[in-house]
Amino acid sequence: MLVLAVETGTERASAVLAEDGAELAAWREVTHHDLCRRLAPEVRAVLRGAARGFEDVELVAVGLGPGAFTALRVGLATAKAMAMAREIPLVGISSLAAMCWQMRGQVSGLVCPVLDARRGEVYAAIYRVTESTVERLAAEFAARPEELARRLRHAGGAATVFGELDRIPGEDIARALGDAGTVWSQRTVLPDALAVAQLASRRYATSGADDLASLRPIYVRKSYAEERFDIDLGLR
Repeated sequence: MLVLAVETGTERASAVLAEDGAELAAWREVTHHDLCRRLAPEVRAVLRGAARGFEDVELVAVGLGPGAFTALRVGLATAKAMAMAREIPLVGISSLAAMCWQMRGQVSGLVCPVLDARRGEVYAAIYRVTESTVERLAAEFAARPEELARRLRHAGGAATVFGELDRIPGEDIARALGDAGTVWSQRTVLPDALAVAQLASRRYATSGADDLASLRPIYVRKSYAEERFDIDLGLR
């Protein structure tokens, strides 16, 4: 199956064209504030790089976050536009699940991927990982290190925490964890579009496509504007 995937949950955005799980062409770059302008042209460049066109794509996949609100909306809007215009099925994948899939050869058992949520918090979820499966045990949440440790202590075993540890004080997490887990800090791990493509193709084979109208990013919490002004922007 030929899958076109985008992942925009962090500053490092990515777009990948994969066939039967193997990467054919890709774009990965830190985009800062120009993602809206760059994403669609980069996706077209990925297709050209593999000598393919939109008419060849069989599935569109998109990372749903949690992550940067605006970037997630840009990614999902782009994915929906491609799927709708070409009548291609679309599957959304948690960015944290994608991180677990990327790491399945290096960590296993109880794991907790984390991304910088700012305000002293991390985005996280709890999974059980094997070489061929990623099973979510607890839904995505935002928490300070102490709350993260409390949740992990109730998860049924010591967890391995990994992720965006160049932006998050790993020593603070390790200190809060105590015997609830360990921090895997060999390198920064960010969600990547190849993992999104691979997980999406597996889920599409068993569960079919998502509904374009109802598919939303995984925001976890209110935006800063919603919290400050006590309003509902209809993001969830």
